[in-house]
Amino acid sequence: MECAAAVRAALVTELTTRWPEGADGLAEMHRYALVPPGKLVRPLLVMWSALSVGGDIDQVLPVAVGFEAVHTGSLLHDDIIDGDLTRRGRPAIHSAFGPEQAIIAGNALFFECFAALGRAASRGMPDERVVAAMRVQAEAGVTACRGALAELSLAGELDTPIEDYVAVARAKTAALTRAACMVGALLGGGRSAEVHALATFGEHYGLAFQFHDDLLPYAQINPSGAAGTDKPADSDLRNHRPTLPVLLAHQRGSTIQRDMLRQVLLGPGDPGIRLARMCELVQATGALTAAQAMVAVHTRQALNALNLVPASVFRTRLADLATSSGDDTAVDSDALAI
Repeated sequence: MECAAAVRAALVTELTTRWPEGADGLAEMHRYALVPPGKLVRPLLVMWSALSVGGDIDQVLPVAVGFEAVHTGSLLHDDIIDGDLTRRGRPAIHSAFGPEQAIIAGNALFFECFAALGRAASRGMPDERVVAAMRVQAEAGVTACRGALAELSLAGELDTPIEDYVAVARAKTAALTRAACMVGALLGGGRSAEVHALATFGEHYGLAFQFHDDLLPYAQINPSGAAGTDKPADSDLRNHRPTLPVLLAHQRGSTIQRDMLRQVLLGPGDPGIRLARMCELVQATGALTAAQAMVAVHTRQALNALNLVPASVFRTRLADLATSSGDDTAVDSDALAI
């Protein structure tokens, strides 16, 4: 725990130094979006991956924070697209500052990952590692945009094959977690096999993370409507967007249940009531269990990939991240060979 706490503290210090109090304009909006920080999942993936192959914490820190900036920038835009007025229990950026301002603030955050590479170089990071990391970041960014565009086309499409939904999740979510681990490994000086292993870990971790996130509104609805997530629990339902458990429910359901799913997803009515009804259908069709099984499969595949990374406290921290998405998917991180 001391190691984990120290790395998180270093990330928070780097982040708050980058966006200090008292700023205005873009910096004010960025601080509002980034401070206090959330779970810092992507920066931690960068840090633990770099440290697991012998990287220097000071050199990698700016890049880890850059990944948080890019992720946050995407959320600023997502909230506008989805019409979500809150984020992490307070007004979203577009609610607090205006939609036009939020779009510009999000755009600026996308460039932070490249500025961060420059800061890493100024701290002694070798140029060839910076160039390799830049290539990975750029490719992942384009892939994530393709995934976000493909996700829009799924609205109302309950007949979407599960493999198509997985492909969208791989592009929109897993591309960035894969890139975070791969960039960390490259900046840390990892060998080719280690870079590949950590990239594979990041991809499967990202899929497990997304599928677990999809489950939260249906597995445990909390009274505030947040369901343990950073966005409103009814966001996907409001936008007629079928996520993994809903698609599985449609695939596994009877004709009557499929008709009910379509009415709940596409019909009018109070979002809270519709969400509760969707929860019942997801559970009744066995979709909840099936989705949990998919989370567990990708969690195990992520842990398997770590077998090619040298044993260390840093590898254990990566395993801890992979198993922290929920007790229903927990795997013993002290026994990585599965």
